[in-house]
Amino acid sequence: MTVSVVRIWKRTAAMLCAVAVFMSCFFLYGGEQAEAKTAQEAMKRVQELQQELINANKEIAKAKDDIEEAQQRAATYTVRVNAVSEQISIMQELVDAKKEELRIKQEELDEKEREHDDTYGLFKKRLRAMYMNNNVTMLSLILGSNSFAEFLVAAEMQSRVSKHDTELIQKLQDEADAIEEQRQEIEADLKDLESDMEILEDKYNEMAALLREANNDLSTAQAYKKATEEDYSRILDEFESAQQEWNAIMGTGMAGYVGGYFAWPVPGYSYISSRFGWRTLYGRANWHGGVDIAGYNIYGKPIIASNTGQVRLVRYYTTGYGYHVMIDHGDNNWTVYGHMSSIAVTEGEWVAQGQVIGYVGSTGNSTGPHLHFEIRINGEKVDPLQYISYGN
Repeated sequence: MTVSVVRIWKRTAAMLCAVAVFMSCFFLYGGEQAEAKTAQEAMKRVQELQQELINANKEIAKAKDDIEEAQQRAATYTVRVNAVSEQISIMQELVDAKKEELRIKQEELDEKEREHDDTYGLFKKRLRAMYMNNNVTMLSLILGSNSFAEFLVAAEMQSRVSKHDTELIQKLQDEADAIEEQRQEIEADLKDLESDMEILEDKYNEMAALLREANNDLSTAQAYKKATEEDYSRILDEFESAQQEWNAIMGTGMAGYVGGYFAWPVPGYSYISSRFGWRTLYGRANWHGGVDIAGYNIYGKPIIASNTGQVRLVRYYTTGYGYHVMIDHGDNNWTVYGHMSSIAVTEGEWVAQGQVIGYVGSTGNSTGPHLHFEIRINGEKVDPLQYISYGN
């Protein structure tokens, strides 16, 4: 009876061990599958956001091109509108001068016509009187003359008076005709000027309409650029969060800090163009998780590993950090090097402090050549200047 009980207990223990092993394998395998699935989902999200950043960056570039093109058109049409406006002002002065000249000629013509009418009226009265009193006048000339020679002189004078009246009237008519001809010439010139003025006004209206269109296009492009930059900034925040989530899923990295200190990553360049903390980016507040190291002729200069460690991440992005490297220094101590022009290390590679890992560039979301440098401790971005000797 005792032997049977022992055998039963042995068999039961064996079965329980088998079940335990099976369950351990099952949960371990299932856990690995779940972890792998979570990592894949996280990486997929990072890649999706990366593509969104690329698309947004293209739209920003397009908006910038549209703004530049609209600005050029607006500048061109502004110059043309101002030029036509100046021509219209000059033309208006000429029109006003011609109208004044025409007014003066019309007054001269009216005066000549009045003189002509007055002289001609007197002449007609004189002729009528001479006709009605022709015989009496002739008899008066004969009786009033002391000699035939005196009579001839008197008759000649009367004839000359009549001829003078006729010549005076003709002269006034000739002068009036000349003034009328001048008036017609001035009217023709004025008509030509007014026609040219209409052409200039049409041209001005056309240029002004094109200028308004260019300014409207400029406003639209600027508004679109602002909205796209806001989208880009939002996507960038999501991208960085997703990347941090992926890094956390992938593990904390090496156990145990390698020790030592963090060295300045760009020897010979100490100027910081943007410090750690809040700043304005694309018109809104933005948290800057590192320091930007810049300087004259910095493009292409070597970037060194701030400390010994293992390269855990190498990425060639066209947005965000651009070409960048992440190095694991153990015990949740990391450094990040962004916006490189080229990378000199590979993932998994061990690097020593001071080893060249890449070169300064301006890839990704960058306003110019610089190195974006971060130190992360326990998953948090910290101010590098609190952990590194500034410029050394």
